[in-house]
Amino acid sequence: MNDARKIWTIPLLLAVLTLFGLLSALLGTGVWHPLAWLALAVPVAVVLMVGLKASLRRPPR
Repeated sequence: MNDARKIWTIPLLLAVLTLFGLLSALLGTGVWHPLAWLALAVPVAVVLMVGLKASLRRPPR
């Protein structure tokens, strides 16, 4: 796997998931709204998880 693919795979997947969530929330009805909530919650959960992991790695002052 080349370096660019290794670096950009997860951010691109999160971008596509976010775009899907936004479009389904705007254009869909019924089952699309819960799918939009789920799709938009995943990037937020990833950011919180990475932030928590980074804060736990940092040595105490």
